[in-house]
Amino acid sequence: MAASPAQAVDCNLPPVGDMCLHIHNTDTNTWYWLGPWNACAVHNIAIDEQATWINNNQVGGVRTTFYYGRDGKNPIGSVAQDYSGRPPGYTDSDLSSAQSVRVC
Repeated sequence: MAASPAQAVDCNLPPVGDMCLHIHNTDTNTWYWLGPWNACAVHNIAIDEQATWINNNQVGGVRTTFYYGRDGKNPIGSVAQDYSGRPPGYTDSDLSSAQSVRVC
């Protein structure tokens, strides 16, 4: 798994309170991590980026919600704190329908 150039921490185990998304870029056929994120904000995922895994090391009831649309519109589903696995909307064809994610 290659890390994105901006990757400053190990997203295999994000710092407490953070989450990271593992991405498959279908345009370049590369894999990398996005994050870590911990602010209560919407993070858009590029059209050619497919979320394949989430490492969620959050605490205090924080949820990570995935959306079909940009800017946090049309929820797919959410995961609770301390979750590591496939994100909501992931299919066996290694595709995710998520276009944005909100950490709150």
